[in-house]
Amino acid sequence: MAVNNLLAQSNVKIDSNKVWKSFVLQVGGGFGSYTTTVHIKPPALSGSVKRYSPVGMVRLLWYPSYRLRMGFETGYTDFYSYKVRNAGKEGSLHLSAVPLLFVFSMQIVRRVNVYAGLGAYLETTHLDYDGSVTSKALVLGTNIALSYTYPFSSKLSIVAEAEWMNAYDSKDAALNLQAKLAWRFLRWQ
Repeated sequence: MAVNNLLAQSNVKIDSNKVWKSFVLQVGGGFGSYTTTVHIKPPALSGSVKRYSPVGMVRLLWYPSYRLRMGFETGYTDFYSYKVRNAGKEGSLHLSAVPLLFVFSMQIVRRVNVYAGLGAYLETTHLDYDGSVTSKALVLGTNIALSYTYPFSSKLSIVAEAEWMNAYDSKDAALNLQAKLAWRFLRWQ
């Protein structure tokens, strides 16, 4: 009992009949930066690496009557691309990903939320050099994010977010800065 009193949790009473439950859809985009080293193969070729690209994301969250929220996130990001030149022949490689993540969220202070996701990334590599090859791989991955939400009304908010994406198997990672529109489209008590 002394531990509960110290943490002040014994005095917190939440009437779940007075708390609104809802579904929130976040849609937006921004700018991403690939944070892992890019190794042009073979290293003797000269090339130019493009690490920065636009990012688009969609996140659907369920806000239950308690703090932990859960949902699903997907979208599109270009991790990186590069161009090479060899004996007068030009080529390019492009790596993009579609996250398929189960996301958990919690408000840590007023209007500030933290997110953590676990799932997979559908990575697509497109090589164009003396022919064209496209390959796809489903790799395990995570994300973490920190956001600030500014409400316009009880249904509509704007969200500023910094997100780190990490695909484990392929060792690909990116840091994204995004602006999103959040819409509370279904609400009940």
